[in-house]
Amino acid sequence: MSQNTTHKIAVQKRTETGKNENNRLRASGLVPVNIIGAGVATSGAVNEKELERMVHSGIRQSTLIELDVEGQGSQKVFVKEIQRFPEIDRIRHVDFYKVVPGQKIVTKIGIETTGIAKGSKTGGQFEHIIHEIRVKTIPEDLIENLTIDVTDLDVGDAIKISQLKVPASWEILINGDPIVTSVNKTKALLAAERAEAKGAGDDKAKKGKK
Repeated sequence: MSQNTTHKIAVQKRTETGKNENNRLRASGLVPVNIIGAGVATSGAVNEKELERMVHSGIRQSTLIELDVEGQGSQKVFVKEIQRFPEIDRIRHVDFYKVVPGQKIVTKIGIETTGIAKGSKTGGQFEHIIHEIRVKTIPEDLIENLTIDVTDLDVGDAIKISQLKVPASWEILINGDPIVTSVNKTKALLAAERAEAKGAGDDKAKKGKK
């Protein structure tokens, strides 16, 4: 499993809101943000360049972020929503959701694979079907990505949701037990097997006539 990288960013408190104030913030290189928790939203602002750098580092909805909030100290959050200006692709506003230790949250976890499936080396077709899952878990067990080693997957093998090695607190929110990754027989492999089976049948028939 991939562990979370620590992401930190400073937040300036702001008491004034509204369109004019938000425009003034952006003109000074800041982005307005809200920190939401226990039904209360706290307004703040962060450095635009630092925020863009953090976003482009590959943060996900499940990425824990440490905010250094002016006058309040450190707060653990994750990104609830990022709004952008579509015409210029700049961040317009960010909503952060405050994390409460021990209180379960619902988020999305990415699924990555590592290694080369054994079956793909012998003519099989490797498929990675599910790339993301919704999970209900405590913040302490959050990870950015779940990594699966597929090295031992042979032709005809598959890894299902129920076979994933995940923390005990995780409740995976998905219907049934779908396949995450598999190695399937290709048309060429099926054709070769049919030809081999036919050849073996022909040899048996010839021996039977002797």
